[in-house]
Amino acid sequence: MKCYKAKWILTSADEVLRDMAIVVDEGKIIDIIPNSEVNFEEKYVKDLGNAVITPGFVDLLTQYQFTDILDAKPGDLKRRLKKFFMMCALKYNFAGVAQDNYSRKWAGILSNYFTLDRNQKIESFKHGVIESVKAGTTCIAQVSKEYKYFELINKLPIKNYLFFEVFSDSKDNSKKTFKSLRDKVEEYIWHKGENTHIGIMLNSASGAHRKLWELFSKYCRKHNMLMMTRFAECQDEMEWLEHGFSDIDILHKFMGLKKISPYIKELTPVQYLDNLKVLTKKVLVVNANYDEKDLDALAQTGVKFIYQPRYSEEICNKKLEFSTVLEHFKENFGFSSQSFSNNKNFSLLKLASECNKDGILDTVELIKYLTIYPARILRLDNVIGTIEKGKDADFNVFKLMDGEDYNDIIKQDVPYSTYSKGRKLIKKGVVRFSL
Repeated sequence: MKCYKAKWILTSADEVLRDMAIVVDEGKIIDIIPNSEVNFEEKYVKDLGNAVITPGFVDLLTQYQFTDILDAKPGDLKRRLKKFFMMCALKYNFAGVAQDNYSRKWAGILSNYFTLDRNQKIESFKHGVIESVKAGTTCIAQVSKEYKYFELINKLPIKNYLFFEVFSDSKDNSKKTFKSLRDKVEEYIWHKGENTHIGIMLNSASGAHRKLWELFSKYCRKHNMLMMTRFAECQDEMEWLEHGFSDIDILHKFMGLKKISPYIKELTPVQYLDNLKVLTKKVLVVNANYDEKDLDALAQTGVKFIYQPRYSEEICNKKLEFSTVLEHFKENFGFSSQSFSNNKNFSLLKLASECNKDGILDTVELIKYLTIYPARILRLDNVIGTIEKGKDADFNVFKLMDGEDYNDIIKQDVPYSTYSKGRKLIKKGVVRFSL
């Protein structure tokens, strides 16, 4: 049993506690008591002094496999040649397409990634995990179409969701894809640890045939499983919905897919998926950058929202304003720190503070969008998201300077220390776990 005394505790449960302590036993918070009442043996007490304790942060969309793609180089001759031919294919297929085009950017990302060997991909993934935990993230929603990351994710010392991403270009391909992934998911469910949860990500309206939407929507409803999708992410997708073709067709060809056609043209993204009876409260939608007019209609479907401001600016060439997201999805969205920039920053706190630069939210409410609100979205709020008796001891510690109070944590990028189930994972930037 251990006791952690602090000047401030932001519970994310509508309370700011002052001069209180959390008592942790076997990974759970078993009590919250005044500092003055702490009477444990000294070796079991950690007096954090002028510090703030917050719940651990939740990142609603990560793709850690891409962390090092701009730095890692293909090792052997075979992979160097593969990259050469992939880059030639990219230039050939996207001849005449602007460099800042969404589909061309993703083709470049995939070219860099698929020319790395297995060890480089795994090391890239591990790097992303470590940097996120250093920044106070204790729960992630990782997206990948590759099964090899399951074993890594299943051993993580933090809460995690693995959303398997799927594409399909025809009715027959949809049936094969569905059966293959269904069998794999049902195998993994029997082997997953208590920290691991599984969901499905259908790439997008333009990346999945309507049959795949039908099959997985029915499957996820039957098994009470979360489903995620990219939604109105880019101009290419909007043109595809309107005309039945766009530069996204080139990306699909580059990925080895046949041309995918909309089941009907000239529908808004909300109409397109709502007609398929897809949009429900168990669906997480990412971005909606190009569908501002229909945000009310989208919110009315009950879907949960993932806000990706950095990724949207870098890859999609447009993002929703923070005030717009708040207006339509108040208490019903969380952040993703995903970025492909050279100087990517994994800090959710820094990201949220930048979005809230105009002070729309106070510190207490802002922290909820990193903790309890995304925990509810992932349906994990029974164990994480708040500092409360009975919940897992997943929390961050932020040290303050003299004269500062809990509002000053927004000046910091990373916490002093990070705990998951009472286990110290990070202290002063030093990693205390292995992958």
